Amino acid sequence: KQWYQRRVRGSSTARGVLLLVHSFLHHCKNDAVDYIPEFVTENSANLQSEGQVVYVFKLFSPFLRQWDRNINTRKQILYALYQVMFTMLSECTVTNPDLFVDFMYFIKYVFVGDEFKGLLERHLPTLPTHVASKLRFCGVEKSE
Repeated sequence: KQWYQRRVRGSSTARGVLLLVHSFLHHCKNDAVDYIPEFVTENSANLQSEGQVVYVFKLFSPFLRQWDRNINTRKQILYALYQVMFTMLSECTVTNPDLFVDFMYFIKYVFVGDEFKGLLERHLPTLPTHVASKLRFCGVEKSE
């Protein structure tokens, strides 16, 4: 316990929270992760920079593959993050849009496939043209 208190006190708050969340997610029961989408959705309005979105991704990304039994939970988390990224991209508050574009392609090809196609099609017209042109293939369905 003392080691942990020294470790967290000696580091930044963000690293301390990251450590606590990872520790919790490693040892929690599967039903405990069902509350995460609600947490992300309720707090998504507080995410105001791309660094904060990346931080949230760092909180949960190591566990996304482990939640195969909680596929709906995983999709809800990723859907909430997609919404935040679309909002920030459409408001032109992102300094490095390629970071979000890469993240959206990663989510599509690793976790959700074409399930977020409707969301993408809804938001694509609101994005700046240079970002929309990079995301146009994200909404294309795989040919059979």
